[in-house]
Amino acid sequence: MRDSWRAGSLIAALLLQALAACGAERESPGATSPVTVRALLSQDPPSLSLLGKPDHNSEIVATQITDSLVQYDDRLELLPRVAESYEFSDGGRTLVFRLRPGVRWHDGRPVTAADVIFSVEQARDPAVENRTFAPQFADLVSLETPDERTIRARYSRPARGALEAWRLPLLPRHLAQRGAELLTGSYARHPVGCGPFRFVRYRPGEEIVLEANDDYWDGRPHIDRLVFVIYPDQRTAFQALRARDLDIMVASPDLWHEARLSAAATRPESFVYYRLNLWQIGWNMDGSNPFFADARVRRALLLALDRGQFIERIAHGLGRPGVTSFHPDLVWTDATIEPLPYDPGQAGRLLELAGWSPAARGVRERAGRRFRFRLMIGDSSQGIVDEMAAWLQQSWARVGIEVEIEKLEWRQFRERRLAHEFEATMAGLSFTPNPDQFELYHSSARDAGFNYGGLRDPEVDRLLESGRAADDPVARRQIYFGLQQRLHELQPIACLIHFATPVLHDPRLRGVVPSPIDHWRTTRGPREWRWVEDLAGG
Repeated sequence: MRDSWRAGSLIAALLLQALAACGAERESPGATSPVTVRALLSQDPPSLSLLGKPDHNSEIVATQITDSLVQYDDRLELLPRVAESYEFSDGGRTLVFRLRPGVRWHDGRPVTAADVIFSVEQARDPAVENRTFAPQFADLVSLETPDERTIRARYSRPARGALEAWRLPLLPRHLAQRGAELLTGSYARHPVGCGPFRFVRYRPGEEIVLEANDDYWDGRPHIDRLVFVIYPDQRTAFQALRARDLDIMVASPDLWHEARLSAAATRPESFVYYRLNLWQIGWNMDGSNPFFADARVRRALLLALDRGQFIERIAHGLGRPGVTSFHPDLVWTDATIEPLPYDPGQAGRLLELAGWSPAARGVRERAGRRFRFRLMIGDSSQGIVDEMAAWLQQSWARVGIEVEIEKLEWRQFRERRLAHEFEATMAGLSFTPNPDQFELYHSSARDAGFNYGGLRDPEVDRLLESGRAADDPVARRQIYFGLQQRLHELQPIACLIHFATPVLHDPRLRGVVPSPIDHWRTTRGPREWRWVEDLAGG
């Protein structure tokens, strides 16, 4: 047996609304399959190696080109994919996968257990810079391949929650390079996978072109080509959608609102759903600056923000204030913890208790040092990111803190954050239903995970380690409730807002199914999309 979980009733309601908005699939005698579906990609991926330097954009592309042993469906159930089956034994310390027969790489060679071992080895190699999956294999002791279709993984402790790690993209051992060469070698320039779409070409800053894999083990996609179009900003993408030069995009709240007010003849179809994501601010707490080592300061900075007003006025109501990095729609989340309110008076009192006193020049000071820091953000196609930065700057100025916004090209932003060369940084976080957030908060994850701010707290470490080891779901849930209470006290990151995800698409594009992960990276995804000509023949 394996651990399983489902999201709460709110997710179910949102999915029903979204599916209704997409419309029931209908085909007419004149319906045709398109040559191409063109989708917005907000940035160039850091790497097309499918496994190296992962971010949201690279993971979207990777899940179309290659498969994994298991994957989430749109109801958040982990299902076998390239694995035909799996089984835990030895008290949860051993996990055995049996590969599905007939799964082939795009060059026609079969996917074998040796390819799976190779993929895990590359994910664990620090030179590959995979901070998504590498930490999830921390308790893995050994891997064995009794035959070409069997993988036996042995762990140092019960590992029923480790199934999540086997979502890692699979690489062909006979083609992919190893280590740092994987990021820059020939494979990254022309990746080969075993997924529903084959790689055709990549023009940086312009497009990534994929074509349907006729030999896909789970059936050929209904569309012939999938083109990721890289636009400099969402306004340009929105105009392309209206001109039918783009077929589907995630939109900012203002564009979603504008689309809803469009004339019926030019109005794209739309739906809104909540992904497992969070916009947050990371504080660098490693001692390189004098501002954020004190939890009272970190709490004060969040108390100074009127998040409810921002959501209503700027985001058109498409958001919810964050509490912790445990998403509010999951069963692992402690619903008794409430978001910090907007309370600038209490923010000021906490700052004074931490030694930051008002000064004549309007900026707080401590020991002659002004409270002035840089907030590093990445260049984004989403205009709301700039609006958020301006809102933060203005809100903190009202409590005597001066902020300079430092906006960087995405790759430079990513490298600076990895090197911990920042004072504070704002970015989005994406999650899966797995409650294990070891790589986000454990002290060991500063250099190998996503603990960019350098949190070091023995109680947080203990709870994270206990959560990984717990075999009983009820006990595990209580451990994570305790973790959330501790995180709420410490405020190692400022959990700002869970934004809803508005999607705009051509009315003729059907079968787009959202999930709390997104509408890309589930067992369905674009391979299930269909093109249906409208009744007017458009």
